[in-house]
Parts: sequence; C-alpha cells; structure tokens
Amino acid sequence: MSGCRPLPRVLRRLGTIACLLALAAGCGSAQPPPPTGGVELSPATSSAGPPATATPSPSAKGGASAGSSARLIVRLSRLRLPTPTTRSVAFSSGSSIVLAGGLTAAGTTGTVVQIPVSGGPIATVGSLQYPVHDAAGVMLAGSMLVLGGGATTQDAWVQRVPGGGTSVLQGRLPAPRADLGAVMVGSEAIVVGGGAGGAADARILATTDGVHFRLVARLPVAVRYAAVAAVGGTVFVIGGAASSGDVATIQAVDVATGTARVVGRLPMPVSHATALTIGGVVIVAGGRRANRALDAVLSIDPTTLAVHAVARLPQPMSDAAGVVVDHVGYLVGGEAARPLGTIVTITAS
Repeated sequence: MSGCRPLPRVLRRLGTIACLLALAAGCGSAQPPPPTGGVELSPATSSAGPPATATPSPSAKGGASAGSSARLIVRLSRLRLPTPTTRSVAFSSGSSIVLAGGLTAAGTTGTVVQIPVSGGPIATVGSLQYPVHDAAGVMLAGSMLVLGGGATTQDAWVQRVPGGGTSVLQGRLPAPRADLGAVMVGSEAIVVGGGAGGAADARILATTDGVHFRLVARLPVAVRYAAVAAVGGTVFVIGGAASSGDVATIQAVDVATGTARVVGRLPMPVSHATALTIGGVVIVAGGRRANRALDAVLSIDPTTLAVHAVARLPQPMSDAAGVVVDHVGYLVGGEAARPLGTIVTITAS
C-alpha cells in the first residue's frame, strides 16, 4: 500500500474522513484523483512499439502458443460483484472465483466472496481475520493464502482462507509488505515487489508453506504495484512504481538460478496493471500511467520478449484482481474514477 492513492473525490464523499486519513497513512505517498479515460496506446491491430531486448531467462519456456499475433477476445461479463471492489485478491476454486479483501467505497473490507463463473448465485463464504487491500494471493499446497496488504498500515500477515468462516493466521512475512505480487513456481510461492513506509522492498522471497521464507534474489529495480506473472521457472515483474515514478521495465526472475535482471521494456511506463498467463503468453491489462487509467491489453512473448498491443478493455481501469479459471482470464473489480463492480473476461482464440 505504500504509494497507494487516496480514493477519488466521489469516494471521499461516500467514505468517512477517518477512513480516508487511515488509508493515506497506510498507503504512503498521496497522488491526485485520477481522471477517467486515458487511452494511450495504438490500436490493437498494431504493434505497441518494437520488441523488447531478447535475452530471455533460460527458464522462460512456456510454449508461447498464443504468440504475439494471438487474437484475444475481451468481453464485459454478465457477472457483477455484490459490492464494487478494487485492490482485492482472486483465487481459482473449481469453476468459481474466490475474491478476498479489497477496498470499497466504505473502506477496506475483509469479505470473502465466491463467484461461480457459470453465473450461479454469488455468495459470501467467509471473512478475513485481518481485512486488507493491496495484498497478494496465491494457491499454495491446496490452500488459498492472502499475503501482506493492509488497511491503516502495511501488514506482514499470511492468512489462510478456508472454504467457509474466518481466515486463519498461517504465518508472517519477514517484514510488513503491501502492493506486492505472488505467483507459483513449482511447489514454491514467489513473493515479489511491494514494500512499506513509502519504500519498495527489492527482496524476492520463496516459501513452500507460508511460514518459512527464503531469499531468492533482489530486483534490479525495486517496485511497487508491478504486474507479476510466471511462465515455467521464470517470474516476470512488469512495470510498477519505483522511487522515481512509474517505470517501463520488464524484469525476469530465474528462480532456479536465483538471478533477477532487466530483460526488456514496455512501450511506456505503467503501474497498477494486472498480469495473467494465458496460453503460455503473459497478458498485461489496464493499469495507470501518470495516474491515468488505461484500457490497453498487451501481450509479452516469454521467449522473444516481444511486446504487442493486442486488445482494449471495455473501459480504462487499474488494480483489478486477476485469475485464470478453465483457461479463461478474469479481471475482477478494479477502479477507474471509483471502485468497479464489473468482471471482464479474456480468452485466446
């Protein structure tokens, strides 16, 4: 949450002054309310600039079947959240999405909601013992874990979300951390990005149980609010907010060798985007540039590191929770000028 913006003006009118002050204190440096709009990239049929420098990590082998010429179908789903929510975490559970925590017009929520992708009834199935937003989520050893995040301050909690009821404290991160990402590589959850107290934490951590953590490497460019995805044994850390502002770097972490390096660049600086791996290709959706919400959908070929604009979102948005269920990508909630109750689907044809 360090670096998290105060909510836009319409939410300030809805929320309480105390809640907003708490958010500002917990999230660090303040930024002005975002305007709507902010389409910044060329049409989806054209390339979003030249391919990134091609020195891919040796573990980046995902069979990029979608390729840079993939046709993505981006649709606004009929599914809707009961309450517009941003900065939450999403898990795949059977043929359902489980959404935990996040930020609403009323402030940080601990609600855990189950959303059947078939369109069945949406139900509240539990709650977080420690309500947080700007956390990371990962499915580790069959358990849904919510790592870090915070409400009025950054937290180090690792919470295990049961099928029902209140979350259980699984462990703690080595230090409080929000605005982070977490992905699975083999049997390990890799924690990357984020930080606390207005500073990004460069340490890349790995855990097999959510209790014990080992240091994998350090990011060359420490960032918060990066888009994070894994292909094979490589974790891609895309864009994000550094101490100097939004960055365009594509960083690759080779978990097997314990190395991290900058391997390419986006066509422009982006933070607060959402990354998904669909068909072996990394998809980066939405985000913010200079505090403007974007509607661009980019693809990154993990083998060549070529970056292309391949689609557009129904509207500019950032901070959506991303999850893949049955080979379909879902962007759940997020924000533009306010938290969104929408769910967007992304499929490769």
